[in-house]
Amino acid sequence: MITSAEAKLGKNMALLGAILLVASIAINFLGSSDDSNPQLALISSLMDFVSNFSLIIIIMYSIKLFNLDEEPFIKAIGSISIIGVTLAMLTDLSPAFANVGFGPEGFTTEQISEISNTVTSGTWIVMPLFVLLVSIKYRGDMLPSWGGLGGIVAGSLMILMQAAALSGLVSDPMIFWPIWLVAGGIGFPLFAVGMSRAFASKI
Repeated sequence: MITSAEAKLGKNMALLGAILLVASIAINFLGSSDDSNPQLALISSLMDFVSNFSLIIIIMYSIKLFNLDEEPFIKAIGSISIIGVTLAMLTDLSPAFANVGFGPEGFTTEQISEISNTVTSGTWIVMPLFVLLVSIKYRGDMLPSWGGLGGIVAGSLMILMQAAALSGLVSDPMIFWPIWLVAGGIGFPLFAVGMSRAFASKI
């Protein structure tokens, strides 16, 4: 059972995550290439670090919020997601550190960023699956209908996007931008705000 203090932290982290996700997408549009604009890239890396930290908190406490002990499959996906997002969070700052001289020799900052993305790529299959399953199961219960709809849209699009990339059906990564805008700029923030409402109901 979730405590009031945990619910309050979950609520705040969900709101913070929604804000940072939208801001991060905006920065990417401005051009946060690690080599071409290191200052903007550092800001983007820090925001990703905090955003992923907030996501870890959301997943951890959503397991208690929805009493997922009664849903062992969803709980297992959530637990794997926590591990994956933690790994992503720990590698978020790697390109920024490399840019100021703390990275390994022989790799450019851009290459280190690509390595980090490759290492954590599986996370962005498992985590959207967790969001999708929670949204389908609890939409209209503690999770507002609009928040659940956002989670369903975002989770489905992210899984389809990863599947298309892994299968090699799509060779041009620029095609994914509109999908990411809908999933990351609308769906996930709606889900996160909806989760903040769900957490608030337990404070």
